[in-house]
Amino acid sequence: MLAAEPAPAAAAPAAAPVTATLRGYQVRLTNIPQELTARDLAEAFTEVSASRVESVDLLRDGAGRATGEAVVIFAALSDAQNAVRRYHGGDLNGRRLEAVYEGEVNPKR
Repeated sequence: MLAAEPAPAAAAPAAAPVTATLRGYQVRLTNIPQELTARDLAEAFTEVSASRVESVDLLRDGAGRATGEAVVIFAALSDAQNAVRRYHGGDLNGRRLEAVYEGEVNPKR
């Protein structure tokens, strides 16, 4: 007698990207030293933020290598502006950073 095979499980819904659920103000950084981690960047940005740093994402290429870019999302517009003022053209571990405000992420409707 053959045992019945279980019905295939339904595919789990795909997880939403983190930025889909975050609200805040996005700053893109370029020319980040390769040795820095997301935690290092979060600590640096906490120093110029009166409120919360919502997210720090280091960007990677298809092979998993750091691209030298990051996206940081701040809870407050003033913190995003402070970060751009502080870090655009500034030195971080011997590299001249570029910091650009990219706008509001998932604004309230």
